[in-house]
Amino acid sequence: MVVLNLLALLLLQTTPKPIVIVGLFDGQQLAIETPQYSGFIENRDSDAVLLYRQKHFRGEMKLSTIRRIDLTYQKGKPFLLGVTLKNGQKIDVESDRRSFVAVQGATDTGTVIIKNPDPISPKVRLTTKAANREHDLTIKYFEFPGVQ
Repeated sequence: MVVLNLLALLLLQTTPKPIVIVGLFDGQQLAIETPQYSGFIENRDSDAVLLYRQKHFRGEMKLSTIRRIDLTYQKGKPFLLGVTLKNGQKIDVESDRRSFVAVQGATDTGTVIIKNPDPISPKVRLTTKAANREHDLTIKYFEFPGVQ
């Protein structure tokens, strides 16, 4: 009987869905279940990764090792990312290859898509300077409250 109860418990046990908390510039926080990423954060086989650059090398960091990512914008430069790891270590890196991030997933009220900046492409203008996207920013930080 005990063996049957243990077997039933194992079969009915569900794995927790990944959750990300997105902090927006207007002060809102959205908890998104099973997020899908594009941009400088990408979904891979079993986990999403942050594509980053630090001085003279590039890398990929699994989101499962990250507690929080703070985004800082400077005109004409990659996003500066303040990354706090689950062990408490803080590192400063830059976004790599792409100057945007988008996250899509389910909230308690429905499905959302958040793009940063929004729209992803700036208005087309003839100029030699980089576009100032400060007014198009939506995401201030990501928090990953998974098991520690």
